[in-house]
Amino acid sequence: MKDTIQSMKKLLTASEGFSLLEVVVAASILTVGLLAIATLQGAAIKGNNSAATNTIAATVATDRMEKLMALDMNSQQLQDSDNDGQNGLSDTGADADHAVTGQVISGKSFNIFWNVAEDTPNAGNKTIGLVVTWNDRGRTRALEITQVR
Repeated sequence: MKDTIQSMKKLLTASEGFSLLEVVVAASILTVGLLAIATLQGAAIKGNNSAATNTIAATVATDRMEKLMALDMNSQQLQDSDNDGQNGLSDTGADADHAVTGQVISGKSFNIFWNVAEDTPNAGNKTIGLVVTWNDRGRTRALEITQVR
């Protein structure tokens, strides 16, 4: 009987489970992990938005280039208006031979600039340099393609 009473006392006084300190430490570790995941999620969203904008810019550039390639060789849009040849193929702004500015697609504004180098690389050919620019989180981004016609 005495053994039974002592066994019962041990059961009643035995501490099982977690202490308050262990619970606080575990909750802190969980919180740090969840904050790290939330930060990564934010970075992933920004990356996805940037990739989507890059895709739109590439589509704008290829669309414009296809239109230019379909023009007659003597079209005004395929003339080197400032006679800077190959040196001006990447010109933007006022230095560009031709421009379409403020084209809004999916809420983003794109500027399209194209420049022509005549008789390049061979006589009778034209090299078209096309640059699409846009602003992304305060920074000007650009995508450039070149085609020989």
